[in-house]
Amino acid sequence: MFVSLRMFTLPEDRVHEQETIITALRGAAARLPGALSSWISPICSAAAINAGHIIWRMCHASETDAQAATASTQWLESIAPAIEGLALTGAGYRMSRSNVSPAGPGIWRALLFSCFAQSDPATVRELEEKTLLLPKYVPEIRSWGLNRTAWSEGARRIEYVWEQEYDSIDGLTGPYMDTPVHWGIVDAHFDADCPEYVVDPHLIQMVGEIDRTIMDGGQ
Repeated sequence: MFVSLRMFTLPEDRVHEQETIITALRGAAARLPGALSSWISPICSAAAINAGHIIWRMCHASETDAQAATASTQWLESIAPAIEGLALTGAGYRMSRSNVSPAGPGIWRALLFSCFAQSDPATVRELEEKTLLLPKYVPEIRSWGLNRTAWSEGARRIEYVWEQEYDSIDGLTGPYMDTPVHWGIVDAHFDADCPEYVVDPHLIQMVGEIDRTIMDGGQ
């Protein structure tokens, strides 16, 4: 499965249009070819880091299908006009490392980040391996995926998408942040004072409310 993830930031004088844009995107996305599922939501500002206003996560059978969606007449006629003038940050990635469990309402969270180009590959692999320990020690994570991007767009390069689902925001702000695996092991790769430091300090964290699991591609 291939995911196209997009974040839209509205100009200050258009923030009041957020719900109108979300409604337009949802209606148009339902008619896009090559989309297995589409989830469009306002971003929860209380948990956002360098995030905008709207999240759009769309699942496809393949990257070719993702490309076909953006090249379609429906996209050009309905979606392109709806997002004109909005700042876009996006990433496409294959769900090659993930574990998804069907569940009900909750929240979805994604951390988008990149490692420095000159980083030691072995240290980068350590970061990946240590991040993948978190679901084992944080049972509040009900679904997760850590995947490298096939492409990204926007002002800054995005190399990784680390996403999870929780029953509530408390699972993220409490057990996830408080576990020693997070602050004692993984965070060293994000800390300029540590020898393991490899992650560019420009991070994007997006959180949105879900009414069911969205990481299964609508299966």
